[in-house]
Amino acid sequence: MADFDDSADPELGAACNRLAAWVEPLPVAAVIDRDTGLTERDLALILRHLHATRRQRPAAGGDVEAAVDRPQRASVPITAKH
Repeated sequence: MADFDDSADPELGAACNRLAAWVEPLPVAAVIDRDTGLTERDLALILRHLHATRRQRPAAGGDVEAAVDRPQRASVPITAKH
């Protein structure tokens, strides 16, 4: 998986590099968490999306949702804890 060293947010880039290093050796479609159904494919999808958007800067105030261009957003459900 490609690295995140050129991310606009160095802290997020470093975290993504660590996560990618953890995900890469997993068998394809390995179940990470049975209760939620989280799989290796889920994490790989998330990492690919983050890699594609790694150079976008968050909007003022750190509103990440506002920084993501809606038409280019992957068609995955957004979940948030309020």
